[in-house]
Amino acid sequence: MQEAAADDEVVLGRKALNRIVGRFLALHDRRLARIRATLTHEQRSFFDLLPLLWHVNHPMLPGFVSTETPAGVVNFRPNREQVLLARRYVRGFKEEKRPHRDTPVVGLYLMGSMGSLGQTSGSDLDFWLCHDSAVDDEGRELLRRKAARLEERANEIGLHAHFFLMHAESFRDGVVEQLSKESSGHTQHTLLLEEFYRTGLMLAGSPLLWWAVPPEHEHEYTAYTRRLIQRRFVRADQWLDFGGLHALPADEFFGVAHWQLFKGIDAPYKSLLKLMLLEAYAAEYPKIDWLCLETKRAVYSGEDIAPDDLDPYLLILDRITRYLS
Repeated sequence: MQEAAADDEVVLGRKALNRIVGRFLALHDRRLARIRATLTHEQRSFFDLLPLLWHVNHPMLPGFVSTETPAGVVNFRPNREQVLLARRYVRGFKEEKRPHRDTPVVGLYLMGSMGSLGQTSGSDLDFWLCHDSAVDDEGRELLRRKAARLEERANEIGLHAHFFLMHAESFRDGVVEQLSKESSGHTQHTLLLEEFYRTGLMLAGSPLLWWAVPPEHEHEYTAYTRRLIQRRFVRADQWLDFGGLHALPADEFFGVAHWQLFKGIDAPYKSLLKLMLLEAYAAEYPKIDWLCLETKRAVYSGEDIAPDDLDPYLLILDRITRYLS
């Protein structure tokens, strides 16, 4: 009976979903503008060209490895500025239209402190390069090689960039690579996902299916998204699904705390913030009110949002302050 009742619940329609996605992207645009404002002209040009570099393979463009490297970003059409940037390398560059089935890159996202109050001159650009299931081991290796070349190019112009290959289905199954110097791999699955949902910025590709789940339905993420798909309000192949924020295993607290103590050697203040946030989460265990849900609740409220009100690091400070008071 409970399952039947759940299936009868009203889910968001297409128009409402479009509004929600638009509000998330508006927040992203504000942070992306802040990032661009801190970059030099050369750095900004590289940053703005990145979606196109994953969309096409051309021997004259930065990062080129092979014409066999998987290329093509879902829903991506280069704008005029990106075409002009590409023409600095390839005279007469023109976009080639691709069918949807020929777009193995399903999302390019930037996560972390960039564009937030926590950004510093030494902040890393941590990109999630999300690919579909059609990319085999050989294709992944070619993507890694292209990523390495783009990281080298970024380093030449004073940027610390890292690209991490992500496959959403594998992530949902608990398969997580060593993602960055800030993460400890599989021991941070849930907390890593929370940080991604809180700080991730969409540069190109598919929107996150997590956006389509109202905050009050977070606890039934799988059932709710299944209803959205069954009622054809969303198409599964047009959204990026890393899964919901489920209960946090107790051992993940210990793994993350140990990692942050290690990271504190190089970044003591950032590690202290994350340790205090972890303590605040532990105090709420097992029913944790994730920080990213504060952002989602604000987006779903429909009210005007001041850019800094939902700053990822300000949210951390506010949560710690409430916990300690």
